[in-house]
Amino acid sequence: MSKENNVEGTLVDLHEEWLREMESTVWGKGEIRSISQMELLGMKMFKAIEKDTPTEGLGAELPEVLKEIAKVGLQGGLTPRETAMITFSFRPFLNRINSNVSLERLNQLLDEMGIFALEHFFESSDNIIHAQRQDLLELSTPIIKLWEGILALPLIGTLDSKRTQEVMEKLLNAIVNQGSKVIILDITGVSTVDTLVANYILKTAAAVNLLGAKLIITGISPEIAQTMVHLGVDLGNIVTRAVMADGVELALALLKKKIVDHNKE
Repeated sequence: MSKENNVEGTLVDLHEEWLREMESTVWGKGEIRSISQMELLGMKMFKAIEKDTPTEGLGAELPEVLKEIAKVGLQGGLTPRETAMITFSFRPFLNRINSNVSLERLNQLLDEMGIFALEHFFESSDNIIHAQRQDLLELSTPIIKLWEGILALPLIGTLDSKRTQEVMEKLLNAIVNQGSKVIILDITGVSTVDTLVANYILKTAAAVNLLGAKLIITGISPEIAQTMVHLGVDLGNIVTRAVMADGVELALALLKKKIVDHNKE
């Protein structure tokens, strides 16, 4: 049997031992095997440590394996602690995987691996949260084409300055792309408006006007009206209507259009 086959056989044995250790101490019986790709990643880790243990840093192969472990762990619902435990679970096997490197360096390498895995875990988590936030923003702030030249933007939920800015930028882009002339901003589903949000609305109205369109705000509740008065917010020349139906009627009138009920003719 060749030396290469002996090494491969040793890694397979260590891998099986690692899996049994994980099942009995870290994950509970059978749980580790239910996590997609984790068995394969364990073997990849053994091979990377055996093949590539640099004097400094993580080398070429280890970072890629650690990224995969962090990704699979995150997708499998693992916590940062559990992800770190997977990385540190290789500590008892380090000297047996690569006996040509000092134990001190191997332990240092493992610490670097743990930090790298956690950093990538949090980075991936932040990316997922950002993507979910964008999806939620799309769902909660749909820009609806009511009629040729008329757009409606119904806002729902809590408005903070960041969300308001993103929504208004999205609205202005839609006006340009669709050539709309009248925009209905409905805030019936908004509970509170602070000074920053009100100022963004005022700036948006000015920007809409510069684009040659007209902004109509509908659904201002008595509470929000009182808040705006208390904050000293002056809507100036912005047209407002109590309900969205009135806003739609005005929008049609501005475009010299109207809805005709043929049943009354």
